[in-house]
This record gives sequence, structure tokens and C-alpha cells, in this order.
Amino acid sequence: MVVGVMELHFALIDNDSLKQKRSVVKRIVHRCRNNFNVSVAEVEDQDFTDRATIGVVAVGNDARYIGGLLDKLEGFVDRLALAELLDAPKTIERY
Repeated sequence: MVVGVMELHFALIDNDSLKQKRSVVKRIVHRCRNNFNVSVAEVEDQDFTDRATIGVVAVGNDARYIGGLLDKLEGFVDRLALAELLDAPKTIERY
């Protein structure tokens, strides 16, 4: 079993409230779930209005496939342009 984990770190520019932040994060989370069949959740920085961290997990049996999936998801989120993607560290583990 192969598990791929990625953290997406975003800067939310011109964001005034947690309500606006939740709207942006919710759109990113739902689009990732629907298009890539991965588990996604906001994992850090819930109380900050200017940044967000979203965790993504994918499980499969091929490390190259999981790595490619996470790379495609990173590009997809960057092209959405809902928030500025700062960093997207990835880890792939075998169990």
C-alpha cells in the first residue's frame, strides 16, 4: 500500500474575514475531492484570515501513480487561482 500526503500552503490576499476564507477553502476542497478522488481537509491556520493550509491524502498501490496524481492536483489548484499557492510539500510512504 502506498500513501501520498501533501500540504498546500496558501496566502489569501485581500481577505477580510474568516467567512471569506472559509468560502475560498471550501471551493478548493470540494473541487479537489470531485476531480481527483482524494481526501482533503483544512489542517492548520484555521484562525488566520490571511493564510490557509490544506492537507491532501491519496492511497493506492503504485508510488509513481500517487506521485503523479499529487503533482496534477498541485497544478490544478494553482490554475484555479482562488488563492496564491506558496508551497506544496509531498511525502510518499509505503506500508
